[in-house]
Amino acid sequence: MLKELWKPQTWLEEQVYMLLRYHGIENPEEIDLLNLCKSYRIEVQLIVGRSRTHTHPFKQGWYLICIDSSLDPVSRRLRIAHEFGHLVLHVGVQPNSCELMIEWQESQINHFVEHLLMPFYMFERLAYKVSFYEAPKYISQVFMVPENVAKKRFDRFVSRMYAKGYSHYI
Repeated sequence: MLKELWKPQTWLEEQVYMLLRYHGIENPEEIDLLNLCKSYRIEVQLIVGRSRTHTHPFKQGWYLICIDSSLDPVSRRLRIAHEFGHLVLHVGVQPNSCELMIEWQESQINHFVEHLLMPFYMFERLAYKVSFYEAPKYISQVFMVPENVAKKRFDRFVSRMYAKGYSHYI
């Protein structure tokens, strides 16, 4: 595969890859969200109720990500990445924003989560280990994300391949 498939194609993707590499993260098993959050002065707690993010009530200069304890571990991981993205990228309180701004932020965060949890530069070591049809499930297992999210990311990868002139996965 050409290196161009692994290069970031957007500003957001480039920023997320810089963040990961700054922390020395080169492999899927190294994406430790709790340590990543801690390095940005963010504490993660499980709660009963809706997941949310706010300033830490007891630690000056810290934030708190509260995650619904009823979520399964893979969904929790996705939710932590989502809330972490809001803290890293956005300023202000979302409920005070207009609906269009909220939709834009949520769309941006969904892309952030894909880049953070399934960076294309990590696909190089994984590509072609399984068939086209098995790839989303394999990606889901390796990166510890829900299969529907892995499928969406894999579809983006295949689109990038086609855009770079590769006509097939295998």
